[in-house]
Amino acid sequence: MSQVSQDYLERMNDEYIELTNRIQKLKKFYGLRYQRQLDDFTYCLLKKQLKQMKAYRRTVKLRIKYENSKRQEHGHISDQKDSD
Repeated sequence: MSQVSQDYLERMNDEYIELTNRIQKLKKFYGLRYQRQLDDFTYCLLKKQLKQMKAYRRTVKLRIKYENSKRQEHGHISDQKDSD
């Protein structure tokens, strides 16, 4: 696998980790609705944002798995990272 492809996979893994961290932070913030006195519309928008972030993270994870499967097909098993 070329260095460019390896860098691409590493960036996707980094993005997945960053998304996970941001989702956790938003969940914590979202969960403190009454303590933060969020209005209904803001709360609704945060809920929507959280749902979309989770969907995007699932897509990134699928892309990582797909790229890793392609690497396995081409004999790059030793380079595979655990994405779960």
